[in-house]
Amino acid sequence: MLRIRSIHPGSPASRTGLKKTDILVACNGEILDDWFDFVYNANGTLITIKYKRGIQTRNMTIRRIPGIEWGFEFEGQAPRICRRKCIFCFIDQLPPGIRPSLLVKDDDIRYSFLHGTYVTLDRNDVSIAIKKNLSSVHVSVHVSDPVQRGRLLGTGRDEPIIPLLETLSNAGISVETQIVIVPEWNNGMFLERTLRDLLRIPSVTSVGVVPVGITLFRNGLQDIRRPTAAEAAEIIHQCDNWRRKAMRTRGTPWVYPADELFSISGKDIPDPAYYKECTLRENGIGLLSDLLEYESRDFSGRGVICTGTLAAPFMKRVLAGSEYQILAVNNTFFGPEVGVSGLLAGNDIVKSVRAENVSSDPVFLPRSMFNHDMLTLDDLSPVDIAQLTGHEIKIACGVEDLI
Repeated sequence: MLRIRSIHPGSPASRTGLKKTDILVACNGEILDDWFDFVYNANGTLITIKYKRGIQTRNMTIRRIPGIEWGFEFEGQAPRICRRKCIFCFIDQLPPGIRPSLLVKDDDIRYSFLHGTYVTLDRNDVSIAIKKNLSSVHVSVHVSDPVQRGRLLGTGRDEPIIPLLETLSNAGISVETQIVIVPEWNNGMFLERTLRDLLRIPSVTSVGVVPVGITLFRNGLQDIRRPTAAEAAEIIHQCDNWRRKAMRTRGTPWVYPADELFSISGKDIPDPAYYKECTLRENGIGLLSDLLEYESRDFSGRGVICTGTLAAPFMKRVLAGSEYQILAVNNTFFGPEVGVSGLLAGNDIVKSVRAENVSSDPVFLPRSMFNHDMLTLDDLSPVDIAQLTGHEIKIACGVEDLI
């Protein structure tokens, strides 16, 4: 049974007459053990609810417009918090005073299924995934050696991951995995073993390999570093060797190095065929290849395009000959080693636009730097940025919005 914590005013739930003291028993005939069961079963525009009010059990039907949330908040709906102390955890490197919601260390297999977040995985996660048939889920592997994984996760004990993945595989649960490369910790022979171990597990459908992210705010944390150009090139080489093996045994490329590794190494960005069947764009994998597909297109608009330092050179290639100006924004919010557009802060945009004394044309900002409430990491809205820069602000979801 499911207890209601709150009902959002003006939502479909608010018009039903349900009260916070009511207890939901079933949704569309399926018994509700927790909030996830409701989300899983209430994915249409019409649901039938069985609920208890006092000693009485009642039924009701609720309708909604597509895209509108039902409006319930349930007890126990907060994500399970990570208990590990990963030496590279990005949340531990956030600047002081940042929005509290960004400090939540989500390590919940249910949210992994719903939203694609990555979990470190334990036996409880495996049990939940199998019981609720959560396929697919996303798992932070990092390294398959149990001892070295325990060091990376900061637990001081062995952290075996392969047996857990094998249990999921035997239950038919597909898994997308991630390896965050921390040089001298899980590259080289450790990466070789990890890719070999993962390829043996049928339900591991993909592996994303990304370099560790480091900010200016690592006081008191383990001393780690980013890959050098030579190390990044070697990581790509190892991935390509295992891609060839995966093509022979699975018929798919399977393992995908992040765009940043190509940038660090100085290697050319692969063509789109390299990312065949890749679903890891949100991890920064394949985005630059997608961008370069527009290199021969005509762009008739004009304006100032703000982007991170990683994408800026490629944006200049794509928009060469157009009336767009590319402004590479240095990240002072996190530090110069963070070059992705999605982690730009509003005040860094303001500083860059003011410092460059750009033309009076509109300023285009990437949608990825805003959350669902259209706020940046430092809580500026597009209206705020417009007022602070004196420019019209336009939001671009992708380069296709500039044509």
